[in-house]
Amino acid sequence: MSIYCQQIDEIVECNSKHLDQYQLDTMNLTEQEELANTILNEYNKNLTTLAYITSSAEFEAHLYLNDTNKRRTTEKCYEAYRNCLKTIATAARQFKNLIENQNSSLYWLLIRTQAIGDAGETDLNIKIQLHKLKTHIKEIYHRKFIWNNTKLGIDEVQEILGTLNSPDDLLSLWNATYEVAAPMRDYYSTLIAVQNQQATQNRTNEKSDTPANLEERQLVEQLWQELKPLHELLHAYIRQNMAKLYPGHVRVDEAIPIHLTKDLFGLMMTYLERDILPFPHVKGIDLGPAMIRKNFTEQEIFQYADKFFISLNLTRVPEKFWNLSIFKKIPNRHMACHPTAIDLYKYDDVRIRMCTSITSRDFYVVHHEMGHIQHYLQYENLPFWFRRSPHGAFGEGIGDAIALATMSPTHLKRIGLLENYTSSREDNIKFLISQGLSRLFLPPFAYALDIWRWSVFNGSIQPHEYNKRYWDLICQYQGMKPPTHRDERYFDAGTKLHVASDLSYIKYFLAHVFQFQIFDILCQEAGHQGPLHLCDLHGSNAAGNKLKILLGLGSSKPWQDILEEFAGVRTFSAKSCLKYFQPLREYLEELVANGQLNVGWKCENNHCSKRNFTRINICFILFLKFLISKFFFYL
Repeated sequence: MSIYCQQIDEIVECNSKHLDQYQLDTMNLTEQEELANTILNEYNKNLTTLAYITSSAEFEAHLYLNDTNKRRTTEKCYEAYRNCLKTIATAARQFKNLIENQNSSLYWLLIRTQAIGDAGETDLNIKIQLHKLKTHIKEIYHRKFIWNNTKLGIDEVQEILGTLNSPDDLLSLWNATYEVAAPMRDYYSTLIAVQNQQATQNRTNEKSDTPANLEERQLVEQLWQELKPLHELLHAYIRQNMAKLYPGHVRVDEAIPIHLTKDLFGLMMTYLERDILPFPHVKGIDLGPAMIRKNFTEQEIFQYADKFFISLNLTRVPEKFWNLSIFKKIPNRHMACHPTAIDLYKYDDVRIRMCTSITSRDFYVVHHEMGHIQHYLQYENLPFWFRRSPHGAFGEGIGDAIALATMSPTHLKRIGLLENYTSSREDNIKFLISQGLSRLFLPPFAYALDIWRWSVFNGSIQPHEYNKRYWDLICQYQGMKPPTHRDERYFDAGTKLHVASDLSYIKYFLAHVFQFQIFDILCQEAGHQGPLHLCDLHGSNAAGNKLKILLGLGSSKPWQDILEEFAGVRTFSAKSCLKYFQPLREYLEELVANGQLNVGWKCENNHCSKRNFTRINICFILFLKFLISKFFFYL
């Protein structure tokens, strides 16, 4: 395999290395490590260049979604890239003495080559079939539809949805958007069947039932039980205020019609702030008007984020970042708008693609994405196999923690985007409800979505009940419902990019918990005293040095080891999240005690009461424990 990068690059080759096993067996440990290191260093150079080619092609293809030639080029690059990873995994596997020796200096690096390289399918027929199915599904997801005489893609809907006020308009746009995914339903069910066939041929469990996944699901369930009372309190407050805002559309004892949240999935309900936040006499935090008054451009929001990292003694983004990134939608161009940070692996080339708007919501998203960029910059000198997050929750959690830090009222006052914030109880409660609207509804959605995915993979949810079971779970965990009855003609889960891309979403649940854990530790390092939500990390070299532990190690160690080095514990915890929102929880509990809030909701589809939910969750935990013990018994 040979492929060109830039003119200054040599031809990239990823040739197989067949070693004499007898010769290897005669070498001592040090000699084997020297040979393995030489081979991996050679592969590292070539693979890094190949990753650059592939990432560049993908970045370009996402700017021209209608260009089939660019898409084919990207697919060819990915094919060469995946083949190279598999070639390296096969070569590295010959050093079995090192892979089996945890005292070897190359042990973890060789393990990482296997984890990354074995991702490809070896059966050519299955590989072709999977590729065709995934291509069909992605093409459907990116199809445009017409609403109100405007051609839109799913990624472009959110900004418009947030500007609408009429329930009829919200319903009309929501329905039009959710129609898009319906044709992918049959492709998706076939994809699941083929992937399970693949797992059977490879003698592995289908991907929801590995012991590692079962342990993670048990952890998520434990964390959810800790977060659930806070979510139910905030849900009751929002539901009650939405019932006043939309009389006849929202009932105080039922789930919230999801279109009225002005968020496509009811995840970040920041567009409701103006209408449902308490204490109208207290000026709230709305960064959109403040940025508009200061004539902010989209790029300036990114510059503010860069300055924040510089203040922590972290790395300034390279100059080419500003020239090669896309900060706003290109007019009359069908392009991907989902906010994305990209590591191109060479030439200090990191980029962002985002259709930014001047809003509080995007101020948060920009800082989140710039957290990813800082992650890339900190681990850029590691070998290729370590240049990624050690766990999906790390990269997302770091980005969220940075966004959390920069949304602090103390920080916003510092940078001139917030005036007249007195830090009274009313100020703080108003701010924390705003934070809850943007942070406390993703975890239950993420959990519900991945329970649905896990159940689809293991066969407990069949194709004929995809939609019903999806909305049952969304109602049970998130407290949302569709605006009208959704039958099995639709495939509403596919409206979410991660389902259409066949990606797990549970890392976002863990990241939303982990962000508070990170933030709490950094605030302690910065010497902050007082309520956690008022912590400002700006200018703290101590916090920056602590953050470098998470950023700079990449995946060079198991995630539990990195977490222990950073936090002194080896697992994720919800304690810091509960600590952050404690003033809000006390306020909402006062409202309940005074009879001003009714906690809990009914779900029409599955007729489950809150008590039944609890019983289901307990059974689910016991079932997970049984499966884990069963797997380890047979290992």
